[in-house]
Amino acid sequence: MLFKKGAMEGIDQRHYFRDQVFNELDWRLDTTSGTLGKEQAEAQFQLVIRDINYGIHDLRLSHDSRTDTRTYEQRNSMTRVHWGSAKPIIAREDLLGRTLTMYRNELYHGVFVIEID
Repeated sequence: MLFKKGAMEGIDQRHYFRDQVFNELDWRLDTTSGTLGKEQAEAQFQLVIRDINYGIHDLRLSHDSRTDTRTYEQRNSMTRVHWGSAKPIIAREDLLGRTLTMYRNELYHGVFVIEID
């Protein structure tokens, strides 16, 4: 999933998520992709969908730091979430068109919350 819609006015999404939201994660170069400039990190996300808590899931993030790509030039997000084992929970047709909100869990350091209304 790319972060590309929502309340993004005044935010350069090419850098914002990697450098501001997920800046404290342990980012490392992705040596498996064969592409220079790609990074990966893991983070814990608590999934809350329509007021039901689906627990905390370890999800992988990737970021492309290259500035000479079409994606970068089009000002698109360079950071994405890979759903892994959480995919069956969020890949539901009844969630299409709903609003996803992401924020840091204030009670648990290092945990992010993804809430879908």
